[in-house]
Amino acid sequence: MTTKKKTVEKPVPVSAEPVQALAETTGGAISLSVVIPYCKEYAQGNELLFALRSWYKNARFPFRIVVIGDREDWMDSENLTFIECPRVSDIPSVDTLHKLRVALNSAEVTERFIWSNDDIYLMNPVSLAHIELPKVLGPLNPAAYNGHYRAAMERTIKELTEISRPILNYGTHTPVIFEKKNFSGQFPEDPEQYKIGILFTSAYFNLFNEVHPVKLDWKTDPFLLPVVSKSPNEKLVNELLRNKVFMNNARSGYSPWLESFLSRRFPDKCPCEL
Repeated sequence: MTTKKKTVEKPVPVSAEPVQALAETTGGAISLSVVIPYCKEYAQGNELLFALRSWYKNARFPFRIVVIGDREDWMDSENLTFIECPRVSDIPSVDTLHKLRVALNSAEVTERFIWSNDDIYLMNPVSLAHIELPKVLGPLNPAAYNGHYRAAMERTIKELTEISRPILNYGTHTPVIFEKKNFSGQFPEDPEQYKIGILFTSAYFNLFNEVHPVKLDWKTDPFLLPVVSKSPNEKLVNELLRNKVFMNNARSGYSPWLESFLSRRFPDKCPCEL
């Protein structure tokens, strides 16, 4: 990685209208790509389906979904951009970096794009400002993890420390905005990336973010509710979501309860479905 300064841009006001109405009033404004890497083999239930429905229900800006990875039978290619990309590694940090490179090199992905996941849901109306605001979990702390993720985190810390950059953990599992131009020359391909990977979200924002980030704490912050239990207290979940915009689930948190909860929250088909 190399250091590079980025001009801080003022956020553009966005309409509070639903996305369907907004598309008719933008006067040809370019929709941002919402890029979601997807590996069908490791997907749990209908995560991706409900994630897409949540974007159409709650995003308050023009966008177009781009799925990079595997296709589902229910996908409607007219309203969704699909880029086939077979899995290249069992290590998530390696495979997702490969899919990110596909996005960076694709003309079908906008210069400025949103990077999200199949298990991230928009639970209340969301503007670009909610996504643009940088968020952290605290400093990168390899001691709290193990296996491949810990190795990737250690490598990320090493590379950031060598160029005297902060080592904050931006891996909050919420949507973020990337700019293609900022990746130029930052993550050159090398053999180690295919063994270990790198936490590219944390690397990117430690390089380019120039404003004070918000530290997330699910008990008090107004942004994220992570679901880690298979049978949480639904009354408490609903109470917490009154003051949140994003929800995600860990692998341990996907369950029949969550599938039912999401189906009740997002019962309507979206344009990405046949």
